[in-house]
Amino acid sequence: MCAANPARLGKLLRVAFVCLSAFLLVGCVTFAGLWITIPLDSERVKRIEASPALYDVKGRLFHLRLSPDSEWQVPIPLSDMGKWLPLVAVGVEDGRFYRHPGVDPLALLRATAQNLAARRVVSGASTITSQLIRLSISERETTDAQLPARRARSMGTKVREFIQAMKLERLMSKEKILEHYLNRAPFGGNIRGVQAAALIYFGKPAAKLSPGEACLLIGMLKGPTLYRPDTRPEAAKRRRDTVIRFLRDRGVLDAGEANRALLEELPRHRHAPPLRAFHFAELVLGGHAPQDENGRTDTTLDIEVQTKLESLLRQSLSDLPAEVTLAAGVVDNRTARLVGWVGNARFGDGNKNAWVDCGRAPRSPGSALKPFAYLSAIDQGLLTASTLLADSAMAFSGRAPRNFDLSYRGAVSVRVALAESLNAPAVRVLRLAGPERVLHLMRQSGLRHLTESVSHYGDSLILGGCEITVLEALEAYTTLASLGRHRPLALLASQAPPHETRLASEAACWLLGDILDNRGQLTTLTREALGRSWHAALKTGTSYGLRDAWSGAWTPDYTTVVWVGNPEGDPWTGLVGAKAAAPVAVRILRAISPKSGWYDKPDGLLLRPVCSLSGRPPTAACPATRLDWSIEGVSRTIPCDLHIIRKGKPSLMWPSELSSGETPPEQIQKKAALTITSPIPEAVYVTAPLDRRQRIPMRAEGAAGRIWWYLDGTYIGTSLPNETFFHSVPDGRHIIGATDEEGRSAVTNVSVVTPGRRQPESPLLR
Repeated sequence: MCAANPARLGKLLRVAFVCLSAFLLVGCVTFAGLWITIPLDSERVKRIEASPALYDVKGRLFHLRLSPDSEWQVPIPLSDMGKWLPLVAVGVEDGRFYRHPGVDPLALLRATAQNLAARRVVSGASTITSQLIRLSISERETTDAQLPARRARSMGTKVREFIQAMKLERLMSKEKILEHYLNRAPFGGNIRGVQAAALIYFGKPAAKLSPGEACLLIGMLKGPTLYRPDTRPEAAKRRRDTVIRFLRDRGVLDAGEANRALLEELPRHRHAPPLRAFHFAELVLGGHAPQDENGRTDTTLDIEVQTKLESLLRQSLSDLPAEVTLAAGVVDNRTARLVGWVGNARFGDGNKNAWVDCGRAPRSPGSALKPFAYLSAIDQGLLTASTLLADSAMAFSGRAPRNFDLSYRGAVSVRVALAESLNAPAVRVLRLAGPERVLHLMRQSGLRHLTESVSHYGDSLILGGCEITVLEALEAYTTLASLGRHRPLALLASQAPPHETRLASEAACWLLGDILDNRGQLTTLTREALGRSWHAALKTGTSYGLRDAWSGAWTPDYTTVVWVGNPEGDPWTGLVGAKAAAPVAVRILRAISPKSGWYDKPDGLLLRPVCSLSGRPPTAACPATRLDWSIEGVSRTIPCDLHIIRKGKPSLMWPSELSSGETPPEQIQKKAALTITSPIPEAVYVTAPLDRRQRIPMRAEGAAGRIWWYLDGTYIGTSLPNETFFHSVPDGRHIIGATDEEGRSAVTNVSVVTPGRRQPESPLLR
């Protein structure tokens, strides 16, 4: 009996071994068969139907749209998820994640034992890898008709997921698997991924979540709908606290971190996804902007500039009727990038037209295009800032163009004609420069809606008889601000540097900007807000019938264009460019460029003496001269033809366009003369030997607008009317000159003496 027992035991062991071997063999064959027959679409795991997400120039998310699956999903790298989310996810969902091959054998044994003991499924053995398979493949393969089967989670499905999980572990690193899982995890409703969940539940990116907030989100994965903090706060809190204590017991959180996490308040409501700059987003996404695999598009928008722009336009609405709105944009002149865009300042206030992007709607520009005719004429050498023009009646398609105030001014300089936006001189300049050439310049500058022929527009081209958009005007004005360099506007950070085309000389554009750096057209409050040392070139436009108010303005750093009007095109008496649009444009530039300087004088600009009246090089008959800018080798040198010697006496001969009309040419002689009151003629200033600055006061009366000061023919600065201007003057005898915005000038002599020093002689008095 005893002897038989060992033999029987040995036989039983052999049978058991054979059975076990057969079982293992069958298992291995089965596993091998499953491994071969169950495919893994790894590309499907990597591919995410992400929400289109727009980021600003500094990498800040500002606009989000629903994904093709109508979900909020913002994939981000694991490194952007912060410290706590990955740590909590591994600690709660898969403690041995970094040690198993995709399937956790210990978890399988535990789940099997628990399920057998309970005679029902009470525990699973899913790993983070298998859950990623379920989220990316299994659920995507299940149709709506198969939803009950999906909920049943059959054994076959589990086996399939485990095989695919093991395969995925051979193709993808643990970090990438965790990243994809956290980017696909559901968080209730149509929210997927930790970044979208952090933005919507907490109003901040995932990287900034606290331990308690991370525990709340990861805790929701057990039941995304059951533990939503906005709809089931008590259940969400219990689940979060359970997770915190579990991680504390496992050593993932220390006691202090856990206690602080338990005291954190739960979010009581969901935050709206980022939806800033709606019309800019439409502009970018409507153009089929390229997106990376995570739906990300890096744009040129600067959210700080955008915030200031939106705020200023919103403030400006308070003075306008409900049916009138604003559109504006800002361009960085250094890069030609659009950094701010508001297509309709009433977006979001319930207005029926608030969705309309007025900045892309063609509208009449009024006088906003006049600078391009003047630029063309100056660049051809036909005009300088001091050239005399006629503001008088002229033939114009059977009518005579009149100014906004329905009057003529007679003889005016180019500086006055452009700064005051006079119509008759502008038409004369258009004809002088050549309409074909001016139209070509406008088109090259970016005004793409100017598609008709010159004969179609006629002289009205320069008076608003055409249509442009704010976006086009921004591109064109940026060309002026860039001193003649045209570059297409950039909307995407990934765009190659724009191709640059020179359309005009730097000298001509500098002269144009100097003319438009004029505050006479601004209201008193706006001028005071600017301060004395801040410069900006500004041009306004008002369309026929008071339907559109425009203003384009620039500094060396930024360009802005503002449009004010009714989206439906109805008129309003307040739609005047100088009053409705110009103050807004100035405030925009002042806000984003508070310390703006001005351009350095380009090469080729020279000060030359000109007749004080005609602005041309003087003759012996000219009674007075002054200094003004000209472009060397370009500006015409035709001498003054207004002053002649007749019967041995100087005489004034007006051109035909000024010899008749409502305003007699003699009116220009009746205006108050510009007079230098300080320093007085032949004044002698004695300075102390140790005073190196030797500054003397300069002041003029009777000036029309700004005053330009010159020392021995060299420009030294500007001042406002009745303002004292101080400038250092070296020892010796000097000529001090002043010129106002109407081209009138005055000169005086002054001597500066420092006792004990030899007195040099002024080069202009030799």
